[in-house]
Amino acid sequence: MLSTATLRFDRDEKLFTQLSVDSKPVLVQPLPAGLKVGHHEDDGLRYDEVDRQGQPLTFTTPDALRRLQVPGETAPWNRAVLTFLLALPPDTRIVLYWC
Repeated sequence: MLSTATLRFDRDEKLFTQLSVDSKPVLVQPLPAGLKVGHHEDDGLRYDEVDRQGQPLTFTTPDALRRLQVPGETAPWNRAVLTFLLALPPDTRIVLYWC
């Protein structure tokens, strides 16, 4: 799978904890076994199955993100990113790559 865009969130623990594999409700899923995500880095195109911490990549969808509880103090940048993601088709895979 080749990513078409990279969107970065500002650090927000209240938001991020809801996007972990052990959150309730569960809003993310592991990538299917063997699926690698292509993304461009300074050294060229890379394909990964794990993030920079060595954790398996997960994904969510705009449909699942609609259940996200957005904290009132969420930064305007993060609200803008979420608005964009929610405007995508409901079954679009949004891969979470934790840096």
